[in-house]
Amino acid sequence: GNMIDGMPIRVKSYVRKGRKAVMDEAKQYSKQQQLPHFEGDAKKTRYTIDDTVCPPTEEKALRKIVIKHVSTNEKYLSCRPLAKHTVEAFEEAQIFVSNFYRENGEKTDIILDSGCGTGRSTLLLGERYPNSIVLGIDRSLSRLQRNFIFRVDDQSGENEVVHDDEDDADFELSDSSSVTHEVPSLSNVLLIRAELTDFWRCCLNAGWNIRRHYLLYPNPYPKMSRLKSRWYAHPSFPIILKLGGDIIIRSNWKGYLDEFQSSVKFCDEYLSQAQCIDVGEKSDSSVDIGSQHGNYARKYSPIDSSSPKELEYHDSNIPMTNFEKKYYLCGERTYELEFTDNALQERQ
Repeated sequence: GNMIDGMPIRVKSYVRKGRKAVMDEAKQYSKQQQLPHFEGDAKKTRYTIDDTVCPPTEEKALRKIVIKHVSTNEKYLSCRPLAKHTVEAFEEAQIFVSNFYRENGEKTDIILDSGCGTGRSTLLLGERYPNSIVLGIDRSLSRLQRNFIFRVDDQSGENEVVHDDEDDADFELSDSSSVTHEVPSLSNVLLIRAELTDFWRCCLNAGWNIRRHYLLYPNPYPKMSRLKSRWYAHPSFPIILKLGGDIIIRSNWKGYLDEFQSSVKFCDEYLSQAQCIDVGEKSDSSVDIGSQHGNYARKYSPIDSSSPKELEYHDSNIPMTNFEKKYYLCGERTYELEFTDNALQERQ
């Protein structure tokens, strides 16, 4: 089966055993392997990213990057066709969402788990929010194949749920280009193989109302040469804010979350100023901003100055991803940053 620091990771643990049992297992394993289990202060680990590993981005430089991406976002999207396999995956997701709406009402919340990896966090979210639609999206087929719950037909013609990693090892997805898979034990969950940016664009084009959007342990790209690969400095950053909904980001690098927070602030400030520009002017920014329907970052203001917060684990809050579990076992600190969609709160 799949291993993390020598510990087998099984999806069935989180579906059948419950949070407390799984947390007890993690503590017991930590004790057996003589790994430090920290309740308070934590030391540096081999996974720690701090200012000595990657210095903070200069505010002026980050502001310039964010403004460029915001002011040229429509142009960037117009030059980037949607990936065919992502469009096909989204069409399958639309059918899933429509069927769920039909059975539960069209006011059902949609929750995105972007970059879900093996889908472990998606399953936990599906369990936490049973009345919401939870979509886990990842571009990697190999990651989605790990710890995968799927439906097979037995000889009696009835459906059997396969949980064990040993069975997953021999499982191959029938379509290598696009894939969506329902989870039999959680009817509100769908796992999707797709390109994130393109899937987000499909969500916007379909007019979906996103209630919560999780970005759990995105690739931090800790080298300054890869700064623009980080979500908050990526050309797709405006799309994340346009999608709306509460945004929850987790990372073991606090600096990543600090700079994500700064990027939202810079976006809000720029769009607020741009709204005062006469649309009749010939500047590129005025035309582009006009097509973006106002300040889509304002709904996240004011930003909580106390964020990001260090995560604490207990019976009702267990590690959500394989990365988070690995960090927990070795004593690495992890953090969460949450942006509240105030516009969404006002509509409810």
